[in-house]
Amino acid sequence: MNAFVKMQVYLSALLSIVPFLKPKQRTAATLLWLPKLMAGALSPILGIVGGIGAVLGLARRDWKLAGAGVVGAGLVARYLGDIAAAEGSFEAAFGADGLARRPDSVLSRRWSLPAGAPGEILYRRDVVYGQMPTSDKALLADLWQPPAGTPHTGLGVIYVHGGAWRVGDKDMGTRTFFRRLAGQGHVILDISYTLWPEAGIPVMVSEVKQAIRWLKRNALAHGVDPERVVLIGGSAGAHLALLAAYTPEHPAFKPSPDAGDTSVRGVVAFYPPVDFVTAPIQGGLAATSSPGLLDRAAGAMMRSLVSLQTEDVEAKVGREEDLDDFMAALLGGSAEEIPETYRLLSPIYHVGEHCPPTLLLQGSDDLFGLTPSVRRLYQALQGTQTPAILVEFPHSEHGFDLVLPQISPVARAATQDVMLFLAWLV
Repeated sequence: MNAFVKMQVYLSALLSIVPFLKPKQRTAATLLWLPKLMAGALSPILGIVGGIGAVLGLARRDWKLAGAGVVGAGLVARYLGDIAAAEGSFEAAFGADGLARRPDSVLSRRWSLPAGAPGEILYRRDVVYGQMPTSDKALLADLWQPPAGTPHTGLGVIYVHGGAWRVGDKDMGTRTFFRRLAGQGHVILDISYTLWPEAGIPVMVSEVKQAIRWLKRNALAHGVDPERVVLIGGSAGAHLALLAAYTPEHPAFKPSPDAGDTSVRGVVAFYPPVDFVTAPIQGGLAATSSPGLLDRAAGAMMRSLVSLQTEDVEAKVGREEDLDDFMAALLGGSAEEIPETYRLLSPIYHVGEHCPPTLLLQGSDDLFGLTPSVRRLYQALQGTQTPAILVEFPHSEHGFDLVLPQISPVARAATQDVMLFLAWLV
């Protein structure tokens, strides 16, 4: 038998184990972040390779090969089953009658094979939706509209990208997601916003609200009902989306005194930071007197994740940053120095009966330790009778929706949940 085939089967079996690893040591967790994302996304392929290996091994009485194939295929089957079982309490939030009205187009199984393209999506780049409050800089967005012949639902989605408030841009790994939503008849405004250190969080939130205002003012031209605007964001963008959704009238985040109505119909948050006060983002590696090679590698990887513009932070904090340094620079001081600012910029402290329906999508193995605080946000929303759903995906890491979303089971399941949520809002 071809040695290359055997190697593929053995490698697929090893990769199939990776999503189930849950190291407690932060060094190991950091180094496993990308492998876990890739192994989860590639699980359908790993399962096929494992199945082929099991059949070939049994046929040729190669028990090592057969065993590796069975282990790989079995682990993938377990992973797919766990992802499929990770369903939120949609019925509790919306009622059985509300779910019964969902369209057939969102009823496919959450682990099903990739669907065909929805058709020719109408797409415009660099639409000006506003202006940075402190300069003449234009704020740009990409506009996605349903294919010709697809009825508009009247729902407009504003998407806010992630990137630790300091990197990233619109059109960042989300095209598959937007095509699916546009194929359902929704309009998507994928926005850029001013990043730190040029702007702080209040300015970023005010720019999100400029996008809300723009979409409402231009609703008729794009087939959008101004009462059906929804915010979606990932990571830092999810934090901004929640903060904008939960503070429609707050003076600290108004884009202008005459901003008009910036309320939204709903909000979807992928792995959001929600509490800077009692649940700060975990990311720093414990300092040791003599760090080993793995510690240094993990530290370098973590810094690359949260400090892609290190020179900006060095100018503010005077030394090579860690995550705590960056958060203090971003927020203007430590939590002990400015506790009210930390509360002001934490979505969980703005929860109330005014909050719109909320869908929270969270990985159980989040590298930055966000899962417990997202659970607390969900509980707080339930306490105000706000329709809220938490879908917690097992074996899943921060950024689970952005890696190979065409085939990733968790990305496809999350997209299906978003489509169901949006269908209820319509």
